Amino acid sequence: MKNKFIYSLAAALCISIISYAQEKQNISVLYVGYSAEKPIQENLESIVVSGGMTPKRFKQEYGKRMPAFKALLETHFNKVKTVDARDYKEAMSSNYDVTVFDEAPTLIKDRVIHNDPVTGKFVSMEPAKYVSDDFNRPSIFIAHTSSIIGASLGSKLDWYCLCLDRHAHHIKTEHAIFKGPFKTGITLKNRPTPHGVLKAFDGLDEPTEIPMWEVDSEGYEDGKGFRIGMVARGWGFEDSPESEIISSGECSKHKTAVALGRHGNFFLWGFAGSPDYMTKEAKIVFANAIVYTNKNADDKIIVRKYNQRIATKEYIDEMLFYTTKPSYLSYVEFYKKINEETEKQKIALEKKQAANEELTQFEKRMLNSKPQVIATREGYLKKNIGRNSWVEITGLDTLAIRKYLNENRDYFYSEPNGFYDLKVDDDIKSLGIANTDIKVLDKAISMLEKGVEKEKAHRILLRYTLEDFTSPKAWRTWFNKHKNNMFFTEAGGYVWMINDVNANPKVRPRNEVDIVSNNAN
Repeated sequence: MKNKFIYSLAAALCISIISYAQEKQNISVLYVGYSAEKPIQENLESIVVSGGMTPKRFKQEYGKRMPAFKALLETHFNKVKTVDARDYKEAMSSNYDVTVFDEAPTLIKDRVIHNDPVTGKFVSMEPAKYVSDDFNRPSIFIAHTSSIIGASLGSKLDWYCLCLDRHAHHIKTEHAIFKGPFKTGITLKNRPTPHGVLKAFDGLDEPTEIPMWEVDSEGYEDGKGFRIGMVARGWGFEDSPESEIISSGECSKHKTAVALGRHGNFFLWGFAGSPDYMTKEAKIVFANAIVYTNKNADDKIIVRKYNQRIATKEYIDEMLFYTTKPSYLSYVEFYKKINEETEKQKIALEKKQAANEELTQFEKRMLNSKPQVIATREGYLKKNIGRNSWVEITGLDTLAIRKYLNENRDYFYSEPNGFYDLKVDDDIKSLGIANTDIKVLDKAISMLEKGVEKEKAHRILLRYTLEDFTSPKAWRTWFNKHKNNMFFTEAGGYVWMINDVNANPKVRPRNEVDIVSNNAN
């Protein structure tokens, strides 16, 4: 009831946030996009090129985004430069305060897939590179560019879903980008709550309508081939001091999905519209986001999220939700509606085809699509829970699953290359100390100092830190020096890190094989 009252009040008042305008900011901005002066790209089916825009719409819009952004930026900033993404060189960003990536630069290294040499199963992936590992210039990433460029850098601005439409919700309205320096006002109006929010475990208390802010005047769901926005994963996003979520957005994912957010001096503007489609309010907020990114220029990335599909502990709550009857009934209802809508669309497409009208590739696929098979509850549990390694212990017994997850919450961890899977750490469970409690490091070091269960202590320290000291004294010296300035990151690999960009080893978190190997030595 409380949420409904707050949302209703917000809608009734059509909240506006006003601040004071200023002159042009003395900030230099480099915009990276596509220039009409260069030939149009091939392979328009590629998301990297089109951002999800249909080939027809891409051709219609080609070359228009760059002048639109240039005009907006020149309204607010003293120095603005535009460059075609194919001509962009990383060194260019060093000459500007903020770089706006609307398109991805030229690929410099292909993606590499690592499979097990014996089983052939997927082990890990090295994402494609569009910038060097040393790139750390303050940047605004628009929609898909954030993950395409940032994946190799370990950015939390990852690819959760290319499914963001044109409205923002669950907005931190007091955030600096809504306050200035340019005069801003965001108007919130009630709209139907996205189904992805309502069907998720953390959206059960949400009302059927919530306040939203219109960012773009058109979105991809309008069905006209518009460019698609992107959201990053919200789970674990704020588990390090250089990260913040500002807003979610209208998409198919949870309310925690990040549409506007910052990781270090990288800023995600997940909405896809150019200034030609941004609302007046959004144009100003976008300019303020550039100022804000410049303000955080020296706040470099500390936590590197190299595995986009690492499971944080919120994943436990999702698994618990899947064991409930309401979650299954919601699933059944959702897919029944999808099948009904699909059938209606197919009938309309059959009429269009009969009239000899040309169908798009998407429409052809739609015409040949089959109804979604709705699983039994057992099949639903197997699909959503069965992939977890701990199911070998619990089976698909919902009561056993709930008991196991709740009893072991403090001791779950994910290997850095884990694919949405959590394991119980029996080492720390035997100590009764959560991995999120810094006492676990103190205890392990004490065990080394006393010569008690040294192998266990070493495993714990290797698993939850990036260090590998050779003596108890070195471990103690390091711990005493940094313990008051440490934090635990799940998204970054279930490790304790120091809140100082220069104080942590520049290596990726170890996996289980590394820990066993190091311990054996």
